[in-house]
Amino acid sequence: MIIRQIFNNNVIRAENQVGHEFVVIGNGLGFKKKNGQPVDEDKIEKTFVLKSDKIPQKLIDLMGETSVEYLTLADKIVGYAKREMGDIFSDNIYISLIDHIQFAISRYRKSVGLKNSLLWQIKKFYKREFMIGMNAVELIDSQFGIQMDEHEASFIAMHFVNARQDGQGMQQTVEITEVIDDIFNIVTNQYDITLDENSFNYSRFITHLQYFVQRMVSNEQEQTASGDNFLYDQVKDKYGKAFQCTQLINHYLEDKFESAMSIDEKVYLTIHIHRVTSRNEMQDTE
Repeated sequence: MIIRQIFNNNVIRAENQVGHEFVVIGNGLGFKKKNGQPVDEDKIEKTFVLKSDKIPQKLIDLMGETSVEYLTLADKIVGYAKREMGDIFSDNIYISLIDHIQFAISRYRKSVGLKNSLLWQIKKFYKREFMIGMNAVELIDSQFGIQMDEHEASFIAMHFVNARQDGQGMQQTVEITEVIDDIFNIVTNQYDITLDENSFNYSRFITHLQYFVQRMVSNEQEQTASGDNFLYDQVKDKYGKAFQCTQLINHYLEDKFESAMSIDEKVYLTIHIHRVTSRNEMQDTE
């Protein structure tokens, strides 16, 4: 491997013989070295494959200061997440995850556990991220002998929710989760049913809510209609109960964000509500 960029004494960017670049960590790898010189491979402790050419300075500093065992653990967790959900996370996941893991392990060693008030919502609306969190606490137990609970798994899951949604702030992730929960409760209360969480329509409904609410919280929702008022009228007439539910959700969003849904959003949400509730209603009448 050849040195392409020296970040500090312990962290460099290197290129292998076929032109692939890596971030390489090892004690003294960059000390008194220059770009173009060969990497002292005996000193390599950890190699990362990152997505971005512009690596955040905080991540570089963190890699230079953090114990390799924490970096290795974080890399295993991110690797599992990518296998389960694809390479959809920003490199910033390493920053938040390493920070969280170090603090969490320190807390648990002092017998200080925290409760996540959004545990139920995370398990319900972000099942794959919660699965990643559960895998993470198993890896922590295996590597450090510390048994963490599902509350800690849900905290880790939230970092992956955050990294998947363009690196938004954690507070915004919390707000989005709370709004999804409120909308979910409006639907289930209006229909007085329990939705089938294993159904394909449920999965599509939750995914739609995640992206729709993210746009609403970020104030990026589409306010202009497509001009297809015919479709709007058709959906309104054909799916009357679902449309009434959409109107209740719209009133809730107006009160919370002082911003109404567009005609297109009402159409899409009404269709999703009809689909996710129709099977349950048929089962309830059987």
